[in-house]
Parts: sequence; C-alpha cells; structure tokens
Amino acid sequence: MSQYIVGIGASAGGLEALFSLLPHIKPNGNIAYVIAQHMAHDGHSDLMHKLLSRYAHLEVVLAKDEQRIKSDHIYLIPAGSDGIVSNGCLHLQPPVDGHVSTPSVNVLFQSLAQSFQTYAIGVVLSGTGSDGVVGCRAIKKFQGMTFAQDPSAAIFNGMPSSAIEAGVVDLILSPQNIAEAIAQKIIGAPSLPQEINSESYIQTNDKDELLPILELVFKKTGINFVGYRTETLRRRLDARMAAIRVDGLAAYYIYLKAHLEEIFHIQQLFLVSFSSFFRDAESFEVLAQQLLTVLHKKKEQSHVSIWVAGCASGEEVYTLAMVLSEIKLKIGREFSIKVKGTDLNPIALKQASSGIYSSKAFKEMKPELVKKYFKQEGEHYVVNDAIQSLCEFEQASVFGCDQAGTIDLVSCRNLLIYLKSPLQAQLIGEFHQTLVPGGLLFLGQSESLSPSSHTKFKQVDLTHRLYMRR
Repeated sequence: MSQYIVGIGASAGGLEALFSLLPHIKPNGNIAYVIAQHMAHDGHSDLMHKLLSRYAHLEVVLAKDEQRIKSDHIYLIPAGSDGIVSNGCLHLQPPVDGHVSTPSVNVLFQSLAQSFQTYAIGVVLSGTGSDGVVGCRAIKKFQGMTFAQDPSAAIFNGMPSSAIEAGVVDLILSPQNIAEAIAQKIIGAPSLPQEINSESYIQTNDKDELLPILELVFKKTGINFVGYRTETLRRRLDARMAAIRVDGLAAYYIYLKAHLEEIFHIQQLFLVSFSSFFRDAESFEVLAQQLLTVLHKKKEQSHVSIWVAGCASGEEVYTLAMVLSEIKLKIGREFSIKVKGTDLNPIALKQASSGIYSSKAFKEMKPELVKKYFKQEGEHYVVNDAIQSLCEFEQASVFGCDQAGTIDLVSCRNLLIYLKSPLQAQLIGEFHQTLVPGGLLFLGQSESLSPSSHTKFKQVDLTHRLYMRR
C-alpha cells in the first residue's frame, strides 16, 4: 500500500483539467491516486476510463468494491457510487440521500482524512457547486495538504472558488503545477517552484502588524476590516506583497504611508467581487420552489422585496429578478418586485448598474434564459430593460439595515466565511430583524448557521443552505 494518497475531485470541466494534470504525474513508488469525477450513471465510467488512460503515465483502474489500493495507480470511482478508502482498500457504496452529485468529493476526502491523516492530499479541480469544501476541511483538520485549481484557468470555477473562499486550500495552482507540487512534497525537496511560493496561503500570528494596516485603510476609505478573518486578509496581502516585492507587514505598512493610492488597491483586494448568474444552479432551483410557495400566499398586487447583501457585480441581483419574473408567469398573478443589491465595492457596483457582462458569467445559466433576458452587443451581453427596472444598487455596509420586518428574502452568499464569529452572529441577528415572519435566508454552500441561531431560523434545506425566519 502507498504511504501517501491523493484524492482528486472534479465536476463540469474536470475532464479537461484531468487531461492537463495526469501527464505530469510520474511513478515514484509512494503515492496512489483516487478520482471522484461527477458523472451521470449512463455508461460514462468506461468512456472516462479510456480517455484518462490515454493521458496518464500510471495505470488507470476503474475501481471495484473492496479493491486493494496500490501505489503508482490511479483509481476512478465509477458513476452511481461513492468511494471510501479504509484499511488500505477502496470501498464502493450507494450515494447518501442529500448528495446532489456523485461520486461525492466530500465523502472521498473525508475518508482519506480519517485513514491517512497527515499523508492525505486533496485536489479540487473545475466544477460547479461546492463539493469538496467539507472534505478539504477534514483533510486540513488532520494536517494533510490541499490544492485547488486556479479559478481563472478553470472552465467552471465554482468548486475551486468555494474551497478557496472557505479558507481550506493550501495552494492554488494550474493542474500541471499541482502534480509537480505534490511530487516536491513527497520527495522532500528543499524549496518549491516560484509559482507556488507566490501563491502560497500561509497563516501567521502577526495580528499586531496587521492591525495598523487595517486602521490605515479604515481612516482613508471608511471601511472597517477589523472584524474580517485575519488569515483571509493575510493571504491576500501575501500575494500583493509578493507582487510589489515588499517583505513583511511592517515594511508594507511603511510602503502604504508613502504610497496612499495603494490603500485603495488593497481595499479592492479585500472586497471580493466574484459572482456569476445562477451560481450553484441547483440551489437556485430549490430556492425558486420555495419562492413559488411564498408568492402563492401573497395577494394580487402585493409587494415582494429581496435584499442581496454583498452583491458584488450584481449577477445574483439580476438572477433573482429573473427567477421572480418566471414565477409570475407561472402562477399568472401580478406582483410589485424590488431586488436591491448592496456592496462596499464601488467598482463592482458600477458594473452591476451597467448590466453589461461577458459570456463567462453565464456558465450555469440556461441558454433560453440568456436569450430571453439579455441582448447581445458585440462580445458582451446586456440585461434587458424589464429586468433592470426591478433592480437597484447601493454602496452600503451589510450592517445597520433600517428596513426592519420588510424583506421577504435576504441572500447573503459567501460573505459570512470572511467574518469572525462575533460579526457573523451580529449579522445573522440583523437579518432576522430585517425579514418578515416566514421570510427566507439564503446562504452560500460553504456556510451554515451556528447552533445559537436556531432560535431565530429554522432549516428549510440544509444542502442548499436555505433557512426561514421563525
């Protein structure tokens, strides 16, 4: 049996990523690989096996139940099954109820963490949704190592971005460099390639040096990042300091005072503005069903109010306006609709207000909806006037909303993961006050409510992070 084991998780676009990764995996007698690639249960397993075998130097095996794992082999979990590694063997089992896609990356990674602990390695490649986040967290708990494909190079960046945003990724690299980094780790090379050094996510205990920087940003921009997760802010500063060749936070603080324009650069760096239309499409399908129930209970000409807290460049605001428009057509009743998006990032809000997007924003959106709600102008797409008229944007903090008891749905996805626990609790309390009784709270797939919040919200759908105000 191998000493190390590498779990590789992928979904949409994962085949192309695997084609880039596998040729760079070389035999060394010490590593085995297991692939959990989301597949339909319709014969894709055999085809995947054949395709991957063409690209791999190692033997690719279509896994069987209770198969003994050997080093220098790549095991592909077949469609329709989840894979668990235990006692040196790969076990296949029926998917657990509630798992949206199979083979489950989370199930595989969690088993690797339990069985191999510090010798477990997780790799998250292209895919939609957030499968792999929980598994990477388990690997990190046992001091294993995790990688994510660079989202800018992924055909679908939902899975790697979710893992990165959750703070459970050690290195972000291209697929080929992931293979090289794993090899370097196993053979104990004294240093890593330059690309890895510049992208590394290093957690440090340097809060005393970070605080003056945050205070300077607050003084110049009015935005207080003190309640944000220290490790998240530090990761972004590490990348920036590497780019401008500044060594350490103390030196960077001196640089900031001498180059005040840099403060506004790191403001943008901290204010993540990644989004897309119908991001995590299956979650929006669940939300649409729940909204259908809510609107059925409303009277003709009633008002429907939605707040997207931390709306980034506006894709989710327009997505929800389209969802409500489709529901209106379905039930044949008229409603007054307002979808409001707030964010602190003025650059992202400027794009949101324009309603102009590139084709990359539509990876999870049905083509017929793109055709219905957008008009193409050259290489860009513009939200039509009917949808834009339902939406508004404002530069504002998510804290201190003064619309108590007036909102039917609050969508706050992938913001809580950046906040420390006290601020999370404060924000959830404010959402509770903002929502009407029975109003909905929609979170990101890497997020969940703390036990103390259960007195305020009841669970509607845990898989898709949908809750209802008590």
